[in-house]
Amino acid sequence: MMFKTNYLNDYFEKLEISSNEPDWNEMILQTMKFKEFLDCKALLDMMDDDEYVGKYKFILQIKFEEMVEWFITKKLGVTTRTILAYASKNRKISL
Repeated sequence: MMFKTNYLNDYFEKLEISSNEPDWNEMILQTMKFKEFLDCKALLDMMDDDEYVGKYKFILQIKFEEMVEWFITKKLGVTTRTILAYASKNRKISL
């Protein structure tokens, strides 16, 4: 067991992992589209982790706005008002 542990540690330390490796979380967020409620749920589930939200805040904000836009236009069928959603007292709905 000791040999296996040392061998694996040595192996992974020798790997040349570049800092230019793609960030898979970012790629997933960028390709995310809203076509049904499960897509909305997937985005909201991603926001359960405070660290995740902190790291990807700007992308999540864009996706949140896309989700709200999809909901208003496709699910509610509202096309006669601005896309930005507002809550009471004219406050913008925001992540």
